[in-house]
Amino acid sequence: MNALPSSFLPRTLSTVFLWLGIIAAYALHSEIVFGLLIALPALGALWEYFALLRSGGIAHHRGFGMGTALVLIGLNFCLLRSSDFFNKFAIFPFEEAVFALLIIALFLREFGRNSPGRPTAESIVFTLFGVVYIPWLFLFMAKLLYLTPRDAQGCTTGQYLVLFVVAVTKFTDVGAFLCGSLFGRTPFFPNISPKKTWEGIGGALVLAVLVGLGIFHFFGHYLPPFSIGLVCALSLLLSIAGIAGDLAESLLKRSLETKDSGRALPGIGGGLDLIDSLLFTLPLFYFLLLFLLHP
Repeated sequence: MNALPSSFLPRTLSTVFLWLGIIAAYALHSEIVFGLLIALPALGALWEYFALLRSGGIAHHRGFGMGTALVLIGLNFCLLRSSDFFNKFAIFPFEEAVFALLIIALFLREFGRNSPGRPTAESIVFTLFGVVYIPWLFLFMAKLLYLTPRDAQGCTTGQYLVLFVVAVTKFTDVGAFLCGSLFGRTPFFPNISPKKTWEGIGGALVLAVLVGLGIFHFFGHYLPPFSIGLVCALSLLLSIAGIAGDLAESLLKRSLETKDSGRALPGIGGGLDLIDSLLFTLPLFYFLLLFLLHP
């Protein structure tokens, strides 16, 4: 058995602090707090993404990207709060319009460049990619929050769907970190993330299923009436998607020759390091639920 790395304690403290914020949001039943828990990580991670591009010498338009992210966040919360049950996909045409306007604006911005070339293509592609990859994917958390009907007191109930996907996803990270640190021997995609091992992946999958079952046991009356087998299958799929999301960010950082997206969270890194796995699991869970819950 290997010794735990030095980052274990600061990583644990950062994780506990973040979960306290989530618990506070549930205790207060505040949509404003939930909104902040969605908006701030999305904006912070996007800011870090543009900082990574700047450090890598890649042309981009941070102002256009951050402005579009703010519009997407406001649009989601304004429309989703007033949408009918199972009509949540009505938000997508509005988001498409925002992306269309962003593309037009980016090209118009580049018309003034004296010598169009590779920086022109980079600034358009990498700005658009950043907005899609981070705030748009992360805003599926807001879509999940308002997916199910409000209760008799007018409070949202979708936060328990969010709890399920966040818990399964983040404990996938915990399982991979602990089992990989203690028992890791066999590299898993060493060309992307040298520290990840098959032993860590196995621990991640097992812990994700156990956490999924635990959430369903304690909060099942707030969740759809799924079978135990379906809960296990959903947890396993989300865990695999979370691992893929983590590898995707590792691939991005490796291409930009950096280790962490930032230093805001001791032992974890930056905001993008925190939410990278959720960027894949949130949309997957949302569309799975639309399929499973549709009459």
